[in-house]
Amino acid sequence: MKYLACPICGRPAGNLIDGKCRDCFLKTFTLARIPHIVRTIICPLCGAVKKGSRWEGNTAGLEDVIHVGIKEALNIGPDAGDVQVSIDLTSSDPSIYYASIGVDATVKEIRTNTTLQTEVRVSRETCDTCSRISGGYYEAVVQIRAKGRFPDEEEQVQLVELIEEMIERQYRKGYRLAFITKVDELPEGTDVYIGSNSSARQACKLAAERFGCSYSESPSLVGKKDGKDIYRVTYSLRLPRFVPGDIINTGEDVILIRHSGKRTTGLLLRSGLEFSENTNRLKDAVKVADMEDAVDAVLVSVEDDIVQVMHPTTFRSTLLKKPAHLSGRGGEDIRIVIVGDEIFILPPYQENE
Repeated sequence: MKYLACPICGRPAGNLIDGKCRDCFLKTFTLARIPHIVRTIICPLCGAVKKGSRWEGNTAGLEDVIHVGIKEALNIGPDAGDVQVSIDLTSSDPSIYYASIGVDATVKEIRTNTTLQTEVRVSRETCDTCSRISGGYYEAVVQIRAKGRFPDEEEQVQLVELIEEMIERQYRKGYRLAFITKVDELPEGTDVYIGSNSSARQACKLAAERFGCSYSESPSLVGKKDGKDIYRVTYSLRLPRFVPGDIINTGEDVILIRHSGKRTTGLLLRSGLEFSENTNRLKDAVKVADMEDAVDAVLVSVEDDIVQVMHPTTFRSTLLKKPAHLSGRGGEDIRIVIVGDEIFILPPYQENE
């Protein structure tokens, strides 16, 4: 093997690396650099981390955040490959950490390593999102209401939870304006104040898909910024008119509602057959009773498709067509609802819980 003299130290070398022997190359090559001081800014309220002028959401612990900040500040030489970094932190103050950083890498087919030292200074500053929340900032209000009635407590809770879940998903994806400023419970419904107009619109779309709600938008001018008009938008989110247990008259039949969303499903009370229809086509339907109006009556007899029922107040027998859901043979109590002069036999209670 022909040996060449290293131009730096003069020693013979079987192979020169960048014109130097192995030892001289490693002495002149800088594997990694890091500033003497690394600064980390964290929001004390939500834990968000400031990167330059921008805040990023964060759910990790403080030491994990410091590790990430050190790795981002670490400058690895361009020829280094298969890099492995280890960090050892010590601290005697919650705002100052000392880091010993081990860097191991392959350079020009040579495995080498180095150890660096730096000081991490942690400062705490309220982020833009928390500042807006504390200042009552919002771009939109979602008003939870119902058509022709007051929404019940369970409906309002379900819709608020849906909005909260969707806002949380958007925030985790890095959308900093995805937050709820406040929730107002009112006699007529619930108002949800949201930091982002687009988030409010997405929440209404999701409510329409899951609960069959309709919604409308009403923008209002609240000021100007940088010469541009600033608007807040009120979303009127309305639940369907009918709820499970309602009994409605469509003009053609009387229906016990089991579900009301984009489609309304239930039971045709005269025949006992299943019912399903687009909710928008029931705009002329009228609620005539609900399950709380049900009373007990005696099923006197069942003959083929005709049943005889004793009226619970007049005690007169009434002949009705046998509904498909009726399984009694006569002599037992059944549940009925009276609408005007007409009696309707209801299905067993457990089917409508």
